[in-house]
Amino acid sequence: MIDRPALLVVHAVDTEGPLGGDARRLPDGSPEFFDRWEDIEASLAELTSKAFREEHCDSFGRPYVFDWFILDFMGFRTNPKHRVAAYHDTYDHLVALPTEPDAIDWHYHVPPASGAGDEWSETWLSSNECNTILARRLLERGTFPAAFRAGGTIEDDAGSHWLDEVFALDFSNRVSERSRGTGDLYSFDWHGAPARWGSYHPAHHSFLEEGAMRRYIYRCIDLRSRYNELTVDHVTEAMREVARSGSQLVLSYFSHDNRDMRPETRSAVDLLRSASAETGVPWASCTAAEAHRLFHGLDHDELRLEVELEPQGVAVRAEGEPLQRTPFVAAELADGRIVRLVARETGARRWLAPLEGALVSRAGAAASTRAAVVTTAFAER
Repeated sequence: MIDRPALLVVHAVDTEGPLGGDARRLPDGSPEFFDRWEDIEASLAELTSKAFREEHCDSFGRPYVFDWFILDFMGFRTNPKHRVAAYHDTYDHLVALPTEPDAIDWHYHVPPASGAGDEWSETWLSSNECNTILARRLLERGTFPAAFRAGGTIEDDAGSHWLDEVFALDFSNRVSERSRGTGDLYSFDWHGAPARWGSYHPAHHSFLEEGAMRRYIYRCIDLRSRYNELTVDHVTEAMREVARSGSQLVLSYFSHDNRDMRPETRSAVDLLRSASAETGVPWASCTAAEAHRLFHGLDHDELRLEVELEPQGVAVRAEGEPLQRTPFVAAELADGRIVRLVARETGARRWLAPLEGALVSRAGAAASTRAAVVTTAFAER
């Protein structure tokens, strides 16, 4: 139990699976990344083991946890880094590990108009694959994420508006003292975004500014990379802010599963324990949603959703207040395709995704609360 102000720590992992082919190599020519699932699973099996979690427990004796942001590398025409291009492959490997204490959320690389698998897209509008991936996650795995992290930490305003209709939490803000705002898409660093630990609501005209949109954007920097790293100053300053304010604060950092995360995770815990001893401020290992609720003092409120297949389309009803304007609705069509349907409000907490009913064999809906509690519901013919 977290019974006093603490630094709420979220270890986000961009979970992408093997990376080989023409991927960057170390100066001696050896691979910088794991290019086989066997190597990734060996490292993650140690990190997710009961022994590792307990040995690296937080100030409250709670085991160390991760938040896995899962990538489906789909929608691309080329694959020079030999990623696994299959729906749910990374998800299925993760859930086969002892990840029950953790959260599984969503990571997305927007396919560029060129379709090149080693290019970033300059606009969210270059592909609709985001809707297909999530529709499949909902219908084929029966689950839906509460939080998101952008591939390359790259967002744009079109993407911001799409995200606001789908997610409660966005852990993509990479701003730090090293942010320069060069305009280089390949080192997108959120220059100009709020540089405090915690969250903000983005503005409609710019996701880098505070405003009145729904989702909560959290700062999350590289744990250790060529671009940036978590330092003792980051941790100590955050803990001193907890001491000054007497309130919880969220500090978040991210890793990649296809690098060996073991040394950097041990190093992060050493930093946290050292800074905690110096400042007297405890730290708590949290998932994104748990940290969000503790930071904002929110209860674990839940929705109740109902889905029905009607002649006019997929009808959804809610008991409780969703954060989004409309639920995310997915349908499997009679021809086997899985798609997202756009729902329209038909009354108080009532929506209809219009489509001739005979064309839908099954459907699902997902929505989250302000507390980032996700509810799903399903119906089939």
